[in-house]
Amino acid sequence: MVPLDSQDLVIRIRGGLNLDGILCKTDEKGIKDGLSEAMKDLIKKVNSQSFVLFGWESSLYVWPKTGFNTQPTELQQSSSCKSLVKLIPIEVNDYLKKISKKKAVKIEPLKVINLELLFELTRPDVVETVTVNNNHKSRIHFRLTLPVDVVIFVNPDNQWTKTQEMIVEAVSEQLLKMDECIQKYTKGKSVPIPQAFHFELPESTTLTTVIYPAGHKEKDLEPQRKELHAKLGLGDKPFLRRPMAYDFPNDDLLNKYVKTVHKYIPIPSTDEFEVYVVHGSYTFHHYLQDDINDSGWGCAYRSLQTIISWFRYQGYIDIPIPTHEKIQKMLVTAGDKGPSIIGSAEWIGSFEIRSVLNLLGITSKIISIRSGSEIPLSARELIQHFEVQGTPVMVGGEPLAHTLLGVAWNEETGNVKFLILDAHYSGEDEWASVIERAIDWKGEDFWNLMEPYNICLPQRPQGI
Repeated sequence: MVPLDSQDLVIRIRGGLNLDGILCKTDEKGIKDGLSEAMKDLIKKVNSQSFVLFGWESSLYVWPKTGFNTQPTELQQSSSCKSLVKLIPIEVNDYLKKISKKKAVKIEPLKVINLELLFELTRPDVVETVTVNNNHKSRIHFRLTLPVDVVIFVNPDNQWTKTQEMIVEAVSEQLLKMDECIQKYTKGKSVPIPQAFHFELPESTTLTTVIYPAGHKEKDLEPQRKELHAKLGLGDKPFLRRPMAYDFPNDDLLNKYVKTVHKYIPIPSTDEFEVYVVHGSYTFHHYLQDDINDSGWGCAYRSLQTIISWFRYQGYIDIPIPTHEKIQKMLVTAGDKGPSIIGSAEWIGSFEIRSVLNLLGITSKIISIRSGSEIPLSARELIQHFEVQGTPVMVGGEPLAHTLLGVAWNEETGNVKFLILDAHYSGEDEWASVIERAIDWKGEDFWNLMEPYNICLPQRPQGI
Protein backbone atom coordinates (compact mmCIF):
# COMPACT_ATOMS: atom_id res chain seq x y z
CA MET A 1 0.00 0.00 0.00
CA VAL A 2 1.56 3.28 -1.10
CA PRO A 3 1.15 6.38 1.05
CA LEU A 4 -1.94 8.47 0.58
CA ASP A 5 -1.30 10.49 -2.57
CA SER A 6 -3.74 13.23 -3.47
CA GLN A 7 -3.74 16.59 -5.18
CA ASP A 8 -6.95 17.41 -3.33
CA LEU A 9 -7.03 19.73 -0.36
CA VAL A 10 -7.79 17.97 2.89
CA ILE A 11 -10.05 20.00 5.15
CA ARG A 12 -10.04 18.78 8.74
CA ILE A 13 -12.70 20.15 11.09
CA ARG A 14 -12.26 19.58 14.82
CA GLY A 15 -13.66 20.82 18.09
CA GLY A 16 -15.68 19.88 21.12
CA LEU A 17 -19.46 20.21 20.73
CA ASN A 18 -21.60 20.06 23.86
CA LEU A 19 -24.43 17.56 23.80
CA ASP A 20 -26.95 19.04 26.25
CA GLY A 21 -30.28 17.58 27.22
CA ILE A 22 -32.79 16.44 29.81
CA LEU A 23 -33.41 12.90 31.04
CA CYS A 24 -36.96 12.16 32.15
CA LYS A 25 -36.07 8.56 32.98
CA THR A 26 -32.75 7.19 34.16
CA ASP A 27 -33.04 3.59 33.03
CA GLU A 28 -31.03 2.50 29.97
CA LYS A 29 -33.84 3.19 27.51
CA GLY A 30 -34.58 6.58 29.05
CA ILE A 31 -30.91 7.55 28.87
CA LYS A 32 -30.63 6.47 25.22
CA ASP A 33 -33.82 8.30 24.27
CA GLY A 34 -32.69 11.49 26.01
CA LEU A 35 -29.28 11.39 24.33
CA SER A 36 -30.82 10.75 20.92
CA GLU A 37 -33.19 13.72 21.26
CA ALA A 38 -30.31 15.94 22.31
CA MET A 39 -28.32 14.79 19.29
CA LYS A 40 -31.17 15.80 16.97
CA ASP A 41 -31.15 19.27 18.53
CA LEU A 42 -27.36 19.50 18.13
CA ILE A 43 -27.55 18.57 14.45
CA LYS A 44 -30.19 21.27 13.95
CA LYS A 45 -27.81 23.72 15.58
CA VAL A 46 -25.00 22.71 13.22
CA ASN A 47 -27.36 23.43 10.35
CA SER A 48 -28.25 26.87 11.75
CA GLN A 49 -26.74 30.32 11.30
CA SER A 50 -25.00 30.08 14.68
CA PHE A 51 -22.57 27.44 13.40
CA VAL A 52 -19.06 28.95 13.00
CA LEU A 53 -15.70 27.75 11.70
CA PHE A 54 -12.36 29.43 12.21
CA GLY A 55 -8.97 28.71 10.70
CA TRP A 56 -6.12 27.59 12.91
CA GLU A 57 -3.41 30.24 13.28
CA SER A 58 -5.44 32.66 11.16
CA SER A 59 -7.99 35.44 11.53
CA LEU A 60 -10.54 33.75 9.27
CA TYR A 61 -14.01 33.07 10.72
CA VAL A 62 -16.73 31.53 8.55
CA TRP A 63 -20.52 31.23 9.01
CA PRO A 64 -21.28 28.40 6.54
CA LYS A 65 -25.08 28.80 6.55
CA THR A 66 -24.98 32.53 5.81
CA GLY A 67 -21.97 32.71 3.48
CA PHE A 68 -20.42 35.44 5.63
CA ASN A 69 -16.75 35.42 6.65
CA THR A 70 -14.21 37.83 8.13
CA GLN A 71 -12.12 37.98 4.94
CA PRO A 72 -14.81 38.79 2.32
CA THR A 73 -12.37 40.36 -0.13
CA GLU A 74 -10.06 37.33 -0.29
CA LEU A 75 -12.74 34.63 0.14
CA GLN A 76 -16.02 35.10 -1.69
CA GLN A 77 -18.81 32.61 -2.22
CA SER A 78 -17.70 32.14 -5.83
CA SER A 79 -14.02 31.74 -4.86
CA SER A 80 -12.24 28.43 -5.35
CA CYS A 81 -11.18 26.39 -2.32
CA LYS A 82 -7.52 27.05 -3.04
CA SER A 83 -8.16 30.58 -1.81
CA LEU A 84 -8.09 29.09 1.69
CA VAL A 85 -4.38 28.34 1.32
CA LYS A 86 -3.64 32.06 1.31
CA LEU A 87 -5.65 32.61 4.49
CA ILE A 88 -4.86 29.56 6.64
CA PRO A 89 -1.39 28.01 7.11
CA ILE A 90 -1.45 24.50 5.63
CA GLU A 91 -0.23 21.41 7.41
CA VAL A 92 2.04 19.55 4.97
CA ASN A 93 4.73 16.84 5.01
CA ASP A 94 7.76 19.01 4.29
CA TYR A 95 10.16 16.10 4.74
CA LEU A 96 8.81 14.51 1.56
CA LYS A 97 10.33 17.36 -0.45
CA LYS A 98 13.82 16.39 0.73
CA ILE A 99 13.63 12.75 -0.37
CA SER A 100 15.68 11.91 -3.46
CA LYS A 101 13.38 11.55 -6.46
CA LYS A 102 15.68 8.83 -7.81
CA LYS A 103 15.20 6.65 -4.74
CA ALA A 104 11.59 7.25 -3.74
CA VAL A 105 8.17 6.94 -5.33
CA LYS A 106 6.60 10.17 -6.49
CA ILE A 107 4.31 11.46 -3.78
CA GLU A 108 2.04 14.49 -3.80
CA PRO A 109 2.20 15.54 -0.13
CA LEU A 110 -1.17 15.98 1.56
CA LYS A 111 -2.10 19.60 2.15
CA VAL A 112 -4.26 19.82 5.27
CA ILE A 113 -6.32 22.88 6.14
CA ASN A 114 -7.33 22.85 9.80
CA LEU A 115 -10.61 24.40 10.90
CA GLU A 116 -12.14 24.49 14.36
CA LEU A 117 -15.86 24.58 15.00
CA LEU A 118 -17.91 26.45 17.57
CA PHE A 119 -21.29 28.12 18.02
CA GLU A 120 -22.07 31.81 18.18
CA LEU A 121 -23.78 32.39 21.53
CA THR A 122 -26.16 35.13 20.38
CA ARG A 123 -27.20 36.67 17.10
CA PRO A 124 -28.49 40.28 16.94
CA ASP A 125 -31.16 39.39 14.36
CA VAL A 126 -32.72 36.66 16.51
CA VAL A 127 -35.08 37.29 19.41
CA GLU A 128 -34.78 34.47 21.92
CA THR A 129 -37.94 33.38 23.77
CA VAL A 130 -37.55 31.63 27.10
CA THR A 131 -40.39 29.46 28.37
CA VAL A 132 -40.41 27.99 31.89
CA ASN A 133 -42.53 24.92 32.60
CA ASN A 134 -42.96 23.19 35.95
CA ASN A 135 -44.85 19.92 35.89
CA HIS A 136 -43.42 18.72 39.22
CA LYS A 137 -41.64 15.82 37.53
CA SER A 138 -38.04 14.97 38.40
CA ARG A 139 -35.63 15.66 35.54
CA ILE A 140 -31.86 15.40 35.19
CA HIS A 141 -29.80 17.68 33.00
CA PHE A 142 -26.77 16.14 31.23
CA ARG A 143 -23.89 17.44 29.16
CA LEU A 144 -21.35 15.48 27.12
CA THR A 145 -18.57 17.05 25.09
CA LEU A 146 -18.28 15.31 21.73
CA PRO A 147 -14.77 15.41 20.19
CA VAL A 148 -15.77 16.02 16.57
CA ASP A 149 -13.04 15.24 14.02
CA VAL A 150 -14.20 15.39 10.40
CA VAL A 151 -12.05 15.04 7.27
CA ILE A 152 -13.17 15.89 3.73
CA PHE A 153 -11.22 15.87 0.47
CA VAL A 154 -11.98 18.67 -1.98
CA ASN A 155 -10.68 19.65 -5.39
CA PRO A 156 -8.75 22.95 -5.03
CA ASP A 157 -10.87 24.37 -7.86
CA ASN A 158 -14.17 23.53 -6.18
CA GLN A 159 -16.40 26.50 -5.41
CA TRP A 160 -16.17 27.61 -1.80
CA THR A 161 -19.94 27.85 -1.37
CA LYS A 162 -20.32 24.15 -2.27
CA THR A 163 -17.52 23.20 0.11
CA GLN A 164 -19.27 24.94 3.01
CA GLU A 165 -22.32 22.79 2.31
CA MET A 166 -20.08 19.70 2.30
CA ILE A 167 -18.64 20.68 5.67
CA VAL A 168 -22.03 21.13 7.32
CA GLU A 169 -23.24 17.84 5.85
CA ALA A 170 -20.09 15.98 6.94
CA VAL A 171 -20.26 17.30 10.52
CA SER A 172 -23.96 16.38 10.70
CA GLU A 173 -23.19 12.90 9.37
CA GLN A 174 -20.48 12.36 11.97
CA LEU A 175 -22.84 13.39 14.76
CA LEU A 176 -25.34 10.78 13.50
CA LYS A 177 -22.56 8.17 13.61
CA MET A 178 -21.68 9.27 17.13
CA ASP A 179 -25.31 8.83 18.14
CA GLU A 180 -25.23 5.29 16.71
CA CYS A 181 -22.10 4.61 18.77
CA ILE A 182 -23.72 5.95 21.95
CA GLN A 183 -26.88 3.90 21.36
CA LYS A 184 -24.87 0.73 20.70
CA TYR A 185 -22.43 0.93 23.60
CA THR A 186 -24.52 2.53 26.36
CA LYS A 187 -25.03 -0.10 29.04
CA GLY A 188 -27.18 0.67 32.04
CA LYS A 189 -26.13 4.12 33.18
CA SER A 190 -22.69 3.95 31.56
CA VAL A 191 -22.50 6.24 28.52
CA PRO A 192 -19.35 6.15 26.32
CA ILE A 193 -17.73 9.15 24.69
CA PRO A 194 -17.62 8.48 20.93
CA GLN A 195 -14.29 9.16 19.21
CA ALA A 196 -13.47 9.49 15.51
CA PHE A 197 -10.49 7.67 13.97
CA HIS A 198 -9.33 8.03 10.36
CA PHE A 199 -7.82 5.11 8.46
CA GLU A 200 -5.93 4.71 5.19
CA LEU A 201 -7.29 1.69 3.28
CA PRO A 202 -6.00 -0.14 0.19
CA GLU A 203 -7.02 1.29 -3.17
CA SER A 204 -8.68 4.28 -1.48
CA THR A 205 -7.79 7.87 -2.37
CA THR A 206 -9.43 9.27 0.77
CA LEU A 207 -9.56 8.38 4.46
CA THR A 208 -12.20 6.19 6.07
CA THR A 209 -13.57 7.43 9.41
CA VAL A 210 -14.78 5.04 12.10
CA ILE A 211 -16.43 6.01 15.40
CA TYR A 212 -15.37 3.98 18.43
CA PRO A 213 -16.38 4.36 22.11
CA ALA A 214 -13.64 5.55 24.44
CA GLY A 215 -12.55 3.24 27.22
CA HIS A 216 -13.11 -0.05 25.38
CA LYS A 217 -10.31 -2.53 24.67
CA GLU A 218 -9.46 -3.50 21.09
CA LYS A 219 -10.78 -7.03 21.74
CA ASP A 220 -14.17 -5.61 22.77
CA LEU A 221 -14.44 -3.72 19.46
CA GLU A 222 -13.70 -6.70 17.23
CA PRO A 223 -17.39 -7.44 16.43
CA GLN A 224 -17.74 -3.87 15.10
CA ARG A 225 -14.52 -4.24 13.09
CA LYS A 226 -15.73 -7.53 11.60
CA GLU A 227 -18.92 -5.83 10.41
CA LEU A 228 -16.87 -3.06 8.83
CA HIS A 229 -14.44 -5.51 7.21
CA ALA A 230 -17.33 -7.38 5.63
CA LYS A 231 -18.90 -4.13 4.43
CA LEU A 232 -15.63 -2.77 3.00
CA GLY A 233 -14.25 -6.07 1.69
CA LEU A 234 -11.07 -5.89 3.78
CA GLY A 235 -10.32 -9.56 4.41
CA ASP A 236 -8.75 -10.97 7.59
CA LYS A 237 -5.80 -8.65 8.21
CA PRO A 238 -6.25 -5.70 10.59
CA PHE A 239 -6.89 -2.25 9.10
CA LEU A 240 -9.22 -0.55 11.58
CA ARG A 241 -7.60 -0.96 14.99
CA ARG A 242 -7.20 2.37 16.76
CA PRO A 243 -3.37 2.29 16.90
CA MET A 244 -3.47 2.02 13.07
CA ALA A 245 -5.15 5.41 12.67
CA TYR A 246 -3.68 7.68 10.02
CA ASP A 247 -0.80 9.99 10.94
CA PHE A 248 -1.38 13.53 9.70
CA PRO A 249 1.70 15.64 8.86
CA ASN A 250 1.93 17.19 12.33
CA ASP A 251 1.63 13.72 13.87
CA ASP A 252 4.69 12.63 11.89
CA LEU A 253 6.66 15.52 13.34
CA LEU A 254 5.96 14.16 16.82
CA ASN A 255 7.18 10.66 15.94
CA LYS A 256 10.60 10.00 17.45
CA TYR A 257 11.35 7.27 14.92
CA VAL A 258 10.87 7.05 11.17
CA LYS A 259 7.64 5.15 10.52
CA THR A 260 6.72 2.61 7.82
CA VAL A 261 9.54 3.77 5.57
CA HIS A 262 9.14 1.04 2.91
CA LYS A 263 6.03 2.68 1.49
CA TYR A 264 8.25 5.36 -0.06
CA ILE A 265 10.45 2.83 -1.89
CA PRO A 266 9.55 1.92 -5.51
CA ILE A 267 8.73 -1.76 -5.89
CA PRO A 268 10.40 -3.92 -8.54
CA SER A 269 8.66 -4.06 -11.91
CA THR A 270 5.34 -5.89 -11.61
CA ASP A 271 5.83 -7.05 -15.20
CA GLU A 272 8.84 -9.03 -14.01
CA PHE A 273 8.03 -9.84 -10.37
CA GLU A 274 5.19 -10.69 -8.05
CA VAL A 275 5.69 -8.45 -5.02
CA TYR A 276 4.75 -9.25 -1.41
CA VAL A 277 5.48 -6.83 1.45
CA VAL A 278 4.83 -6.32 5.14
CA HIS A 279 1.30 -5.31 6.07
CA GLY A 280 0.69 -2.29 8.31
CA SER A 281 2.95 0.08 10.22
CA TYR A 282 6.15 -0.13 12.25
CA THR A 283 9.01 2.12 13.35
CA PHE A 284 12.61 1.78 12.19
CA HIS A 285 15.17 0.91 14.89
CA HIS A 286 18.91 0.85 14.21
CA TYR A 287 22.42 1.29 15.62
CA LEU A 288 23.16 4.23 17.97
CA GLN A 289 19.54 5.20 18.58
CA ASP A 290 18.47 6.34 22.07
CA ASP A 291 22.08 7.22 23.00
CA ILE A 292 23.06 3.52 23.06
CA ASN A 293 26.33 2.62 21.35
CA ASP A 294 25.51 -0.87 20.09
CA SER A 295 27.52 -0.69 16.89
CA GLY A 296 28.84 -4.14 16.02
CA TRP A 297 26.54 -6.15 18.30
CA GLY A 298 23.04 -4.65 18.57
CA CYS A 299 21.55 -5.30 15.12
CA ALA A 300 19.37 -8.23 16.28
CA TYR A 301 18.11 -6.17 19.23
CA ARG A 302 17.18 -3.40 16.77
CA SER A 303 15.45 -5.82 14.43
CA LEU A 304 13.46 -7.14 17.39
CA GLN A 305 12.49 -3.58 18.35
CA THR A 306 11.17 -3.00 14.82
CA ILE A 307 9.18 -6.25 15.00
CA ILE A 308 7.71 -5.34 18.40
CA SER A 309 6.77 -1.89 17.08
CA TRP A 310 4.76 -3.64 14.35
CA PHE A 311 2.73 -5.54 16.94
CA ARG A 312 2.19 -2.28 18.85
CA TYR A 313 0.97 -0.36 15.80
CA GLN A 314 -1.40 -3.16 14.84
CA GLY A 315 -2.88 -3.04 18.34
CA TYR A 316 -1.89 -6.57 19.34
CA ILE A 317 0.26 -5.51 22.32
CA ASP A 318 0.48 -2.37 24.41
CA ILE A 319 3.97 -2.16 25.89
CA PRO A 320 6.85 0.28 25.38
CA ILE A 321 9.55 -0.73 22.90
CA PRO A 322 12.00 -2.65 25.14
CA THR A 323 15.56 -1.41 25.58
CA HIS A 324 18.58 -3.70 25.08
CA GLU A 325 18.80 -4.25 28.83
CA LYS A 326 15.09 -5.06 29.06
CA ILE A 327 15.49 -7.58 26.22
CA GLN A 328 18.43 -9.14 28.04
CA LYS A 329 16.40 -9.42 31.26
CA MET A 330 13.60 -11.07 29.30
CA LEU A 331 16.07 -13.61 27.92
CA VAL A 332 17.14 -14.42 31.49
CA THR A 333 13.47 -14.82 32.47
CA ALA A 334 12.94 -17.12 29.48
CA GLY A 335 15.90 -19.26 30.56
CA ASP A 336 17.80 -18.66 27.33
CA LYS A 337 20.64 -16.71 28.95
CA GLY A 338 22.33 -16.38 32.30
CA PRO A 339 22.36 -13.15 34.34
CA SER A 340 25.80 -12.24 32.93
CA ILE A 341 24.19 -11.08 29.68
CA ILE A 342 22.52 -8.12 31.41
CA GLY A 343 24.40 -4.94 30.55
CA SER A 344 26.75 -6.79 28.20
CA ALA A 345 27.42 -6.37 24.47
CA GLU A 346 26.54 -10.00 23.72
CA TRP A 347 25.09 -10.64 20.26
CA ILE A 348 21.76 -12.46 20.01
CA GLY A 349 20.08 -14.25 17.12
CA SER A 350 16.79 -15.56 15.76
CA PHE A 351 16.16 -18.09 18.53
CA GLU A 352 16.59 -15.43 21.22
CA ILE A 353 14.19 -13.17 19.35
CA ARG A 354 11.65 -15.98 19.29
CA SER A 355 12.03 -16.42 23.07
CA VAL A 356 11.39 -12.72 23.76
CA LEU A 357 8.33 -12.72 21.48
CA ASN A 358 7.03 -15.84 23.26
CA LEU A 359 7.10 -13.92 26.55
CA LEU A 360 4.88 -11.31 24.86
CA GLY A 361 2.40 -13.98 23.76
CA ILE A 362 3.62 -13.97 20.15
CA THR A 363 4.59 -17.25 18.49
CA SER A 364 7.22 -17.53 15.75
CA LYS A 365 8.47 -20.00 13.17
CA ILE A 366 12.15 -20.57 12.47
CA ILE A 367 13.57 -21.48 9.06
CA SER A 368 17.15 -22.74 9.26
CA ILE A 369 19.21 -22.19 6.11
CA ARG A 370 22.54 -24.00 5.63
CA SER A 371 24.03 -21.20 3.53
CA GLY A 372 23.08 -17.85 2.04
CA SER A 373 22.99 -19.43 -1.41
CA GLU A 374 19.89 -21.35 -0.31
CA ILE A 375 17.85 -18.36 0.94
CA PRO A 376 16.23 -17.86 -2.50
CA LEU A 377 14.91 -21.42 -2.18
CA SER A 378 12.79 -20.17 0.73
CA ALA A 379 11.01 -17.64 -1.51
CA ARG A 380 7.70 -19.54 -1.57
CA GLU A 381 7.61 -19.84 2.23
CA LEU A 382 8.50 -16.16 2.65
CA ILE A 383 5.81 -15.17 0.14
CA GLN A 384 3.23 -17.17 2.08
CA HIS A 385 4.38 -15.47 5.27
CA PHE A 386 3.88 -11.96 3.91
CA GLU A 387 0.55 -12.94 2.32
CA VAL A 388 -0.90 -14.57 5.45
CA GLN A 389 0.97 -13.08 8.43
CA GLY A 390 2.27 -9.76 7.08
CA THR A 391 4.78 -9.24 9.90
CA PRO A 392 8.41 -8.07 9.58
CA VAL A 393 10.93 -10.94 9.49
CA MET A 394 14.35 -11.16 11.15
CA VAL A 395 17.17 -12.88 9.24
CA GLY A 396 20.10 -13.72 11.51
CA GLY A 397 23.54 -14.89 10.45
CA GLU A 398 26.54 -14.28 12.69
CA PRO A 399 27.45 -11.61 13.26
CA LEU A 400 24.79 -9.75 11.25
CA ALA A 401 21.02 -9.48 11.52
CA HIS A 402 18.67 -7.86 9.02
CA THR A 403 14.98 -7.00 8.96
CA LEU A 404 13.19 -8.40 5.92
CA LEU A 405 10.09 -6.48 4.84
CA GLY A 406 9.20 -8.08 1.53
CA VAL A 407 9.97 -10.46 -1.32
CA ALA A 408 9.72 -10.01 -5.09
CA TRP A 409 9.68 -13.27 -7.05
CA ASN A 410 9.64 -14.33 -10.69
CA GLU A 411 8.17 -17.83 -10.77
CA GLU A 412 9.38 -18.54 -14.30
CA THR A 413 13.02 -17.54 -13.84
CA GLY A 414 13.28 -18.10 -10.09
CA ASN A 415 14.77 -14.63 -9.63
CA VAL A 416 14.20 -13.20 -6.15
CA LYS A 417 14.66 -9.77 -4.60
CA PHE A 418 14.52 -9.01 -0.88
CA LEU A 419 13.35 -5.77 0.75
CA ILE A 420 15.96 -5.17 3.45
CA LEU A 421 15.67 -2.65 6.29
CA ASP A 422 19.22 -2.29 7.56
CA ALA A 423 19.52 -2.21 11.35
CA HIS A 424 23.24 -1.41 10.92
CA TYR A 425 22.38 2.11 9.74
CA SER A 426 23.86 4.61 12.20
CA GLY A 427 22.72 7.95 10.79
CA GLU A 428 20.05 10.40 11.86
CA ASP A 429 16.35 9.53 12.05
CA GLU A 430 15.70 11.73 9.05
CA TRP A 431 13.55 10.56 6.17
CA ALA A 432 15.82 11.45 3.26
CA SER A 433 18.87 9.83 4.87
CA VAL A 434 17.03 6.67 5.91
CA ILE A 435 15.53 6.18 2.46
CA GLU A 436 18.87 6.83 0.77
CA ARG A 437 21.00 4.60 3.02
CA ALA A 438 18.93 2.18 5.11
CA ILE A 439 16.35 0.44 2.91
CA ASP A 440 16.48 -1.14 -0.52
CA TRP A 441 15.54 -4.11 -2.66
CA LYS A 442 18.54 -6.45 -2.69
CA GLY A 443 19.42 -9.27 -5.08
CA GLU A 444 20.37 -12.84 -4.19
CA ASP A 445 24.04 -11.87 -3.94
CA PHE A 446 23.23 -9.74 -0.88
CA TRP A 447 23.55 -12.81 1.35
CA ASN A 448 26.86 -14.39 2.32
CA LEU A 449 26.78 -17.50 0.14
CA MET A 450 28.75 -19.58 2.66
CA GLU A 451 27.13 -18.33 5.87
CA PRO A 452 24.28 -20.25 7.61
CA TYR A 453 21.16 -18.23 8.49
CA ASN A 454 18.16 -18.60 10.78
CA ILE A 455 15.01 -16.76 9.77
CA CYS A 456 12.50 -15.80 12.47
CA LEU A 457 8.94 -15.38 11.17
CA PRO A 458 6.64 -13.86 13.85
CA GLN A 459 3.06 -15.06 13.62
CA ARG A 460 0.16 -12.62 13.71
CA PRO A 461 -2.42 -13.39 16.42
CA GLN A 462 -5.89 -14.37 15.24
CA GLY A 463 -8.53 -11.70 14.83
CA ILE A 464 -8.90 -8.36 13.17
